[in-house]
Amino acid sequence: MPRIAIPRELEQPFSVAQGKAAGLGAERMRGPDLARPHHGVRVAAGDRIETVADRARHLVPVMMDGWYFSHVTALALWGLPVPARVERGQEPLHVSSSTGRSVRRNGVVGHRAAPEPSGLVDGLPVAEPISAWVRSGQLLSLDELVRIGDALAGSWSTLPEARRRRLDELDRAILEVGRARGIASVREARALVRPGVESPKETELRLLLTRAGLPEPEINVRTYDQDGRYLGKPDLRYAWCKLAVEYEGDEHRRDPGRFRRDIRRRERFADAGWRTVRCTDDDLHGRRADEVVARVRRLLS
Repeated sequence: MPRIAIPRELEQPFSVAQGKAAGLGAERMRGPDLARPHHGVRVAAGDRIETVADRARHLVPVMMDGWYFSHVTALALWGLPVPARVERGQEPLHVSSSTGRSVRRNGVVGHRAAPEPSGLVDGLPVAEPISAWVRSGQLLSLDELVRIGDALAGSWSTLPEARRRRLDELDRAILEVGRARGIASVREARALVRPGVESPKETELRLLLTRAGLPEPEINVRTYDQDGRYLGKPDLRYAWCKLAVEYEGDEHRRDPGRFRRDIRRRERFADAGWRTVRCTDDDLHGRRADEVVARVRRLLS
């Protein structure tokens, strides 16, 4: 007997209850063409589950009123630079409930929370991004918290709610959350957050230099020569000695246009008497990191 076709309205992830309402029996919903990403949820077996956003989308059919994604899950959905283990959906989803009842499901860490501002990202209910950050102190390392704080105060996320946030908003959220678990780590991270950062690697590079005892550099400042001609906007700079420190990811070499622009910009800086230290990801770790610090220290002296 031919397998009963799945109705068009169920082409997206659907709950078992929705399947029954559409006329699908229990045996049909155990068919090999349907996967079970969460208890009580069915989805076409070919529907990919590769990221935390995929896992979150598949949970929606069984989410109750007042549930929303929070903590590191919300940070990922807001497009902030969470660790790869979170982005790839390798950790449980974090879901808060504003109804006073903690969420209890396999693959989900439930949290009870007072009603708080939340929004929608691609149709998914999420905690407000700064709130998610201050509640993630127990789940992230110090440097991970700083990267996300820099992103909130900078321009990493493509979503306006999660970019160019004022530092006093971060301070107020820390005060309002009270004695939440991990808040001491968030406070420590907040002291290291700086506005204007445009990539997580800029954060890593800055922390590498300052933790070595070097002066704190300026971040992404538009720079001009003595005649007022625009040179560019280095990732980090020490204007007093005309030193720029740049992080270059693989996209710099894969994009021919960007590669050529980078060369022209470096030549403009050189013509104006600036030195540039160029770094890649290899230069942020181990012996190579020590060499970068030593180079910058020498050029600052």
